[in-house]
Amino acid sequence: MGQFKTDLIIFIALLILTLIVLLLTVGQNGIDIQFHDTYFVVDKIALVALIVGPLSFLIFLARGLTKKFRTRGPNIGLIIGLLLVALITYCIIEFQQHYLDEIRRLDDEGLPDRGQFVAAVKNKINWSWRILGLWIIGLLLLTFRTVAIWKPCTTASDENQ
Repeated sequence: MGQFKTDLIIFIALLILTLIVLLLTVGQNGIDIQFHDTYFVVDKIALVALIVGPLSFLIFLARGLTKKFRTRGPNIGLIIGLLLVALITYCIIEFQQHYLDEIRRLDDEGLPDRGQFVAAVKNKINWSWRILGLWIIGLLLLTFRTVAIWKPCTTASDENQ
């Protein structure tokens, strides 16, 4: 039972981190992130997913590896982390696809041909889809493993019968 308490404490700490991020951004519709000459506007929920998703994935992956994925707590935490990381990966794919569509639109308007650049973006999108597939396969395998090790709680009255 002590392992489950540790996992619960870690999960509560991640929820507190989420609450802190949300409280720090009260009154803001989004957060502006400057990357070179481009501004990205990230809403609060996406910011929380970008912080908590990879953190929960890494923390519970380490705990799951040490427990050989035989306990429910790390597995459930890792499932939540994998869901968030898969969601982040899908959003990145959508962003890349939108970027590619914008490049194609500019090419249709008669601006210089960007054939190699378009090919490179397509290659990145294909790799992103492969990574998303990897997350989904890992999520399914971990879910099946967690269901397989799930033991219903028995009470003293059940044991006496």
